[in-house]
Amino acid sequence: MKHLFIIFSFLLLSSPLFGKEKPCYVSVTSSDNFNQTLLSNISISVISQYLKNVKPFPSSGLSGKEHCIYEVTATLDGNKTFVTLQGNNLNSFGDATIVGTDGFQQSLLRSIYRSQRDKRELICSDYPKILEECGGVVRKKKKKEVVKLSSPKKVQLEETKGKPIQVTKTKKKKDKKKPVVKTKPTKRKRWKGTLFKCRVGCLYPYWDNYS
Repeated sequence: MKHLFIIFSFLLLSSPLFGKEKPCYVSVTSSDNFNQTLLSNISISVISQYLKNVKPFPSSGLSGKEHCIYEVTATLDGNKTFVTLQGNNLNSFGDATIVGTDGFQQSLLRSIYRSQRDKRELICSDYPKILEECGGVVRKKKKKEVVKLSSPKKVQLEETKGKPIQVTKTKKKKDKKKPVVKTKPTKRKRWKGTLFKCRVGCLYPYWDNYS
């Protein structure tokens, strides 16, 4: 009897009914602003990737107690999206400054990033452009910036744009002409009178009157 009991116990322990993990489910709650189907698919994908394999919550519900359930709640506050994630030893939240499904995905990833420190590097390697926190984990190659030098003419035009251009007129100096002095023509002297012959001490003859 003792040997039969040992064999029976071994068969029960080796049976697939023992040691099998319970399945986990995802329950998503959100306002009417979101697409419920998309939120459920995103939640199942992200949680299965970084936490545990999950299934969609059955529409018929679950019977019994002590089920493995991850509850995801999405709310909007203005232009911000907030997501809370509760489940197996987990209670975290994430936020995003965008709305819609992109905001929900970013908030869900941020909630897991904050609560699971050992998964941060993996999250940033998978989604380097979604979370700002990944800037310190994944080094991004900066593109070389090519600075175009503008010609000096264009720079001068841009500097003077909007400023009134002052034009100064230079007066031409007029050459001062000297006044013309009109001179009267000199009249020839006409000799009138009596021509006297030279006498003693006179070399030439002379007139007694002229005009």
